[in-house]
Amino acid sequence: MLTTGQLIRLTGLPERTVQHRLGRLHRVGLVNRHRPEAPVGTAPYHAWLTTFGAAALGAGPPESWSEDPASLRAMAALSELWLKVRDRGPEVGLQLVGWRRLRDGLTWCDPDISAARQLPVEAELRIGLNGEVVTALVLARVERVPAARLTAILARFAAYLAAGPAATPRPVLLVLARTERVAAAVISACGQIANTPAGHRLGRAALDAESGQVAVGVVEPRPAGLVSEAVWRTPVAPDAPCRLADMLGGTQAGGR
Repeated sequence: MLTTGQLIRLTGLPERTVQHRLGRLHRVGLVNRHRPEAPVGTAPYHAWLTTFGAAALGAGPPESWSEDPASLRAMAALSELWLKVRDRGPEVGLQLVGWRRLRDGLTWCDPDISAARQLPVEAELRIGLNGEVVTALVLARVERVPAARLTAILARFAAYLAAGPAATPRPVLLVLARTERVAAAVISACGQIANTPAGHRLGRAALDAESGQVAVGVVEPRPAGLVSEAVWRTPVAPDAPCRLADMLGGTQAGGR
């Protein structure tokens, strides 16, 4: 999922050229595109491959996005995080080491139940910082997720951390929230994990460790600030937004 602005930055082409070529690709059925409603002004086109377009490239089948505005915005934010770490990360000490989409989430083996479990994250971002590589699991589609579902996802991340090795730096969970209101809902859900069956099983130590490995980034009004500005909030200090580099550096120090 890419917006026209992201396509301009990726290709280095003028806006008119990108718009013209995107229109041609849409007319011949290689891409879908949709322009979500914006509260102010006009939103850019959001474009993604059709099944025919993916087959023409020899790529796997695309996800069926439909034209749900919340999903379109969430996936565009996911692309924005990847692009910003790639293009602006070096300015603030971050290096893009790896990026992959996780179509089916992340599967791991839970030793407590001796079974495979799934963490419904949407991407894995590997970032170089201070000579080490931090693995960030990214969750973007949270705008319309019920509070109980958010709590269950965060509890599952705590179980994933508890089941993994104690080596540092430990993985982090980056949640992309479109607005401050959505970010507050995610932070609130973090505080409810202890009241769930998974929270009782994991214990306080595991939950405290998990709270230091979660950050919520507020995308609007400036998605460009995801790497360079203090738009990230953590359950540990929800009223003190920080930059991504500072958050990741804090998890490295905490892991030691």
